[in-house]
Amino acid sequence: MTSKDQNHDQNYDHRNVATDANSDLATGSAVRQRPELPNAYVAPQTTLQAALLNVWADILGTEKIGIQDDFFELGGDSVLATQVVSRLRDWFRMELPPIVLFDAPTIEQLANYMIANEARPGLAEKTADLLKRIEGMTEEEVTRSLLSR
Repeated sequence: MTSKDQNHDQNYDHRNVATDANSDLATGSAVRQRPELPNAYVAPQTTLQAALLNVWADILGTEKIGIQDDFFELGGDSVLATQVVSRLRDWFRMELPPIVLFDAPTIEQLANYMIANEARPGLAEKTADLLKRIEGMTEEEVTRSLLSR
């Protein structure tokens, strides 16, 4: 366990991107406030950053996460980092190393990493846009859209 792992212990109101229906945030329970951090809150600037933030908020159970907040200072640890990486791999169909959050521990750094390592330029942002659109659709609309292709 690293020193970052030991220095622990939040969501942004952009919960427009798909979240796990069984999560605390999705059910509205046990949401923690953003802790006092050495940096000021900075809101997401892109759809990709907002999507990453929503994953972190869902897994950490924390409100008002900024893009420059350190995952481990927000209460993340290696187990939660594995959950984040797993979800991002599923959503973005992108290979991410298990230790990516140790190398890119902020939303801003992680988004930059994903953009630098995407298979095709613009793919990560396009995927985030698609996830945002799907979140705004009913199940019936998603099914109809998929069947029309």
